[in-house]
Amino acid sequence: MDERGNVRRNGGDRGWPDHGPWGNACNMLLCVLAVAGIGLSGWAFAMEFIELRDRGESRERITAGCGGLIDPDPVLGLNGGTDRVELSDRYETDLGELSSGCLVHRVGDPGTAYGHFSMAVVRYSSEPGAEEIVHDWTEIDEWEDEPFRRPYGNEEPAPGPVVNHALPHPLGDGGLGEYDEYKVTARAVCAKGGEVSSIEASAVAQYGERVTAEDRRALAGLARQAADRAAGRTGCRADLPRLPATLPEPGKELGAVATTGGTCAWYRRFLATQERGRLPDLALSAPAGRASDRDACVLAVGESETRRIYPGFVKSSGYPQTLEDVLKYLPWWVKTDTYVGDGTRGLRTGRVGDQTELTPGTAGTDSAGTWWASSVCGGRPALHVLWAGYPYDRIAADRLETLFRAYVDDATGRRGCTDVVVPDAADFERS
Repeated sequence: MDERGNVRRNGGDRGWPDHGPWGNACNMLLCVLAVAGIGLSGWAFAMEFIELRDRGESRERITAGCGGLIDPDPVLGLNGGTDRVELSDRYETDLGELSSGCLVHRVGDPGTAYGHFSMAVVRYSSEPGAEEIVHDWTEIDEWEDEPFRRPYGNEEPAPGPVVNHALPHPLGDGGLGEYDEYKVTARAVCAKGGEVSSIEASAVAQYGERVTAEDRRALAGLARQAADRAAGRTGCRADLPRLPATLPEPGKELGAVATTGGTCAWYRRFLATQERGRLPDLALSAPAGRASDRDACVLAVGESETRRIYPGFVKSSGYPQTLEDVLKYLPWWVKTDTYVGDGTRGLRTGRVGDQTELTPGTAGTDSAGTWWASSVCGGRPALHVLWAGYPYDRIAADRLETLFRAYVDDATGRRGCTDVVVPDAADFERS
């Protein structure tokens, strides 16, 4: 061994080669990087293991909490994707119940959770009224169902009416179901002779961000899958249509009546033969599916028409709201809706006083701005509804009967409905 610590063998040196100060420093750096790389690889492996574990646990939670009706991976892929979710213990999917479902929260930092996804499944008995209870009633004129959004608290109002929700858009021709900006509903209509009349499954995006086209299609797939699997487990023999190739984004912008179509095309045709007078000049429509169980049309009075009509109305009625309040908070509107099949069950109005049930085979009014007609479409009951916001039900009172009849003629004609029953003229006079 020499003075530098190298071992001599057969007259030769076996020590580290000396590359000078810079070369030795480079060798040392490479060694450090190699050790660090091993550490980082270990860290990456550990993180990948944790993510796989979290994802596996999340998949199991979704499968269990949602009753095995949906595949968990599309749920985890929503809103950019996540590996960690929790399920609310307030809900449980039980097909023995008339209505059940699951609520999935996205897990963020420790101690935090955010809205992510929910599923609801409704089972309709073949014997209407056999299992329904008071909680199964649906009020069609609650404040949150109004077509226009009101400012919350100290929120600054928008310069004009803001549409609250997009209208139902048909999945294809509507035979499978419908969707809006955040929810997709699929329906399995069962063959006659069984205990179940139909199964309705909804997949809902519970996050605040805009639903992308990719997420909308994932929601549609989940809703259809849930309806199909629930039908199979409850003895409901149904042949669900395929998902359509495209799901256009639902719009929320009012447009001129002259260019409207779809579910509001009837109104454009109506005005082609009638003077508009105080009737709405704007419309919000959706595509009209020939097999849709649910569709709607919103008509509204625009700013210029409101300014024209307002002085005469106030002078004759003593209406307390200012013109500015009407333009910002209380736009004048009419909404029409059609419900076909089991969706007609349990509908009622209940905004004021006594609640009024909307029963298939009947027609009438609740004397508070809502009228309904009924028909039979493809052997299934149907209800057709017109709802006018206050005080517009007074402003357009002399036109509502002919307006509603035009809507009912279109809604029943498109579907080939029979046994049409409409309100009497006296039902419009009482309002």
